[in-house]
Amino acid sequence: MPEWVMAVERAYVAAAMTSTPVGPPHDPDDDLVARAFAAAGAVASRYLAVGTPRSFGLVVHGPDACEAAALSLAAHSTWFSPKDIRCAGKGSDSLAHSLRGEAVSLEDALAADIVCIHAPIALAPAQLRRGTHVNVLAKARLDPELSKLATITHEVPDLGRLAAGLVDGRQLDEITIFVIGDGSIALRAL
Repeated sequence: MPEWVMAVERAYVAAAMTSTPVGPPHDPDDDLVARAFAAAGAVASRYLAVGTPRSFGLVVHGPDACEAAALSLAAHSTWFSPKDIRCAGKGSDSLAHSLRGEAVSLEDALAADIVCIHAPIALAPAQLRRGTHVNVLAKARLDPELSKLATITHEVPDLGRLAAGLVDGRQLDEITIFVIGDGSIALRAL
């Protein structure tokens, strides 16, 4: 079990239990930010995804996003082991090969049980199916209708409260979306 993911989960729980504001560490490097975002997404998936996800979608755009996506899959392996890995976007062919997954269309990647988005995107309700959990780990625009239909969890203050058991996670087969902020809590834990 990746200890770095567990450390991030503990940091979110601690943040929910105290009122001390947390600022980002000074000048974190890109690798640390990618690891922090991946861990935060995995923690969110633990509470917001279906109990036994069979499919995992990764949306990327370029080599940096592919590295971050590989970290997302590694972080999610703390709790999940999906067999169907779907990669979409620029660089998805090589990513799919390295992760023993499949390069697919954006539509197919967004239809997975858990989706991690590492590329700028605009999301609308018609792109997602009920029961999907999405981690928005890059800039994204959520359609106003999607914001009404989905259960949206923001990093601060929601993720800590979720991990601490102060609020409920997934209820039924709704669409759940986690939106990362600056990752400061996760960055401090790493």
